[in-house]
Amino acid sequence: MTALDLTALADLSSETWLAFLAGRRWFPAGARAVKLVGAAKVGEDAALCLLAAEAERPWITQVLLRAQKVEGTGSEGHVPKHSIELRSKGGRVVLVDASDAPEVLEVLAAALRAGAGFPGQGAQWSARASAGLGEVGPLTGVRLIGGEQSNTAAVLGEAGVFKLFRRIEVGRHPEIELGRFLASRNFPFAPPLLAELTVDTGEGVAAAGVLHAFLPGRVDGWTYALGCADMTGPARALGAATRALHEALATDDEASGMATRAVVAADRARWVAGLRQTAASALGRLANRYRGLPTELRALAEVAASRSEALLADAEERLRTAAGVQIRIHGDYHLGQCLYDPAAGQWAILDFEGEPTRPLAERSLRQLPQRDVAGMLRSFAYAGMVGKGGRAWEEATSAAFLAGYDAAAVPGSQLPAAQASPLLRACVIERSYHELAYELDYRPDFAWVPLQSLVALSEASTLPAWPRASQF
Repeated sequence: MTALDLTALADLSSETWLAFLAGRRWFPAGARAVKLVGAAKVGEDAALCLLAAEAERPWITQVLLRAQKVEGTGSEGHVPKHSIELRSKGGRVVLVDASDAPEVLEVLAAALRAGAGFPGQGAQWSARASAGLGEVGPLTGVRLIGGEQSNTAAVLGEAGVFKLFRRIEVGRHPEIELGRFLASRNFPFAPPLLAELTVDTGEGVAAAGVLHAFLPGRVDGWTYALGCADMTGPARALGAATRALHEALATDDEASGMATRAVVAADRARWVAGLRQTAASALGRLANRYRGLPTELRALAEVAASRSEALLADAEERLRTAAGVQIRIHGDYHLGQCLYDPAAGQWAILDFEGEPTRPLAERSLRQLPQRDVAGMLRSFAYAGMVGKGGRAWEEATSAAFLAGYDAAAVPGSQLPAAQASPLLRACVIERSYHELAYELDYRPDFAWVPLQSLVALSEASTLPAWPRASQF
């Protein structure tokens, strides 16, 4: 074990941090500078760190690092590709990402179980366990989930699933808020919240991680969908589980902070402005990257860009006439946020933190439930295009999901039917622009998926002729 001195972290330059973090899916694209604002040791050789990035908007990220010695000296010493070399009198030492280090994650798990924490410099991490944590098995033995995502997730033993947040913001976190709320109502389609990890940044308390109960015998929805030739039965069940979630969140309980609100003019204006901002961001990125796109993708980009104003006008008109109620929603709903039990035909819904790249305050707002429905429809589109099902698979799966959603409405529900909602199309359009911006930033090889969606959506609108000149 190589001891880690926190003072060595404070001496690292912005350029060093940027070189280490750039290109990670959980780090803001286009960040210009980085500085360390807090750190605490996790055992002897690892540390939790808070890093403030100068980006499009204020961004604090959390990383889990460990120190390790480099075997050999000079050019013979093998330095890991993604690492930071530290000055050390005892030989060459580098910092590496420890989010895949089982022994470090087990130290974090032990703190969660004990309700302990990690005092540090500039920040203090604390744990809070629920009563249910004492009823689960040992949190030893680590299995990572999903590789590098927006957060780090790992199964601890066969007892819990721990998620370490990468994006840190002071304030109430929807993952914890909704987790507590659903657990208090014994919601059957989500795993119970067992523990919380928070960090005091000096400016307030922020969520740093959560532990949920592990559900054995499940497969993630994305993996299951890609291998399922006929998804209609599972999709109908997922629609019913989604409606049950929305019905649970459509509460009149003011004390919970979840009570529904009527849609008013200010909400409609906010949604229209958000739509325009999301589309402008996506189209701006498309213009900047257009000349680097493959020829066939340029043709799609041309059509999508030329038809964007008509498509946005359609979505805007629908949002301007929105009525009814708004509720707290999942906020980042797709197949990867769900687990399926093929033997029982049951779904579990996970990850209630909302879209990680959006500000925390925005993720905690009440929204149209159609946004979650649209997110899942877009996920079916991805699965159909990336897998072997194609458009016919997507259409059948989407129809089954919507039918299951509408059939599960409770008597006298305040929530609208999904199939008849004019707002659903507006939400699908906005989601497609959001996907385009994300793919261009982090997965440009997948940009064709939302581009095809935008072109297909535009075919149902009144459109200008094919452009004679380039849009870019």
